[in-house]
Amino acid sequence: MEEDVKVKSLFRALKIMDCFSLEKPEWGITELSQHLGFYKSNVSNIVTTFVKAGYLEQNEDNGKYRLGFKILQLGNIISSNISFRKLMIPYMQEIADKVNEIVYLAVPYEGEVIYLDSCLPKNQLSTRSMLGVKAPLHCTGIGKAMLSVLPEETVSDVISRGLKKFTDNTITNPELLLQELAETRERGYSLDRMEHEYGIKCIGMPILNKRKQLIAAISVSGPSLRFDEEKIRELSSLLKQAVTEIENKL
Repeated sequence: MEEDVKVKSLFRALKIMDCFSLEKPEWGITELSQHLGFYKSNVSNIVTTFVKAGYLEQNEDNGKYRLGFKILQLGNIISSNISFRKLMIPYMQEIADKVNEIVYLAVPYEGEVIYLDSCLPKNQLSTRSMLGVKAPLHCTGIGKAMLSVLPEETVSDVISRGLKKFTDNTITNPELLLQELAETRERGYSLDRMEHEYGIKCIGMPILNKRKQLIAAISVSGPSLRFDEEKIRELSSLLKQAVTEIENKL
């Protein structure tokens, strides 16, 4: 892949930035060098430059590096410039307050779900931002909602990467997943029956533009004990009403 890149030094710098994630937020120079197969001196120069520019910072306790506040600033710029996010937030907040559950907004990105925002009921407090958090497409309610309307080649690509098992309820059989997506299209909403996290259920719905292309998806998540059939029917009705109004404004 690097052979086709014109600015190889920039490509290597971006590959270093790609290493930082929720699963591994801190890296040492040697770790990065071994993980990527880059010369240690090159990694050190790139990381030092990122630190100088504010994109990385060093943890003084262990000497490792983590993302800097410059990344947060850029993320906020992206978030504020997404027009449909501004449109959807009031609808999401209304649902969250009405059903006393968390509502999420996400888009597909590089074979995964990437969250843009979340709305909590007014009586709940949280310091965790969902901006940039990633999750699987095949076993989350919001992910299956998107997969149900994405092109067949996209679904095939997700399957070819492997359907990772997160709980005993995760669908890991390709044929069963395709059947699940067909059922999702038929009923108009997706269901996550503790397939990604134990004790959590989720209902999701895709949002399409005038050309019937996927724009994003929203979902409602909460403790499985509260998500009985009656509540699922209530949530599907609220989501359908919100999505219809949103799509009419797109």
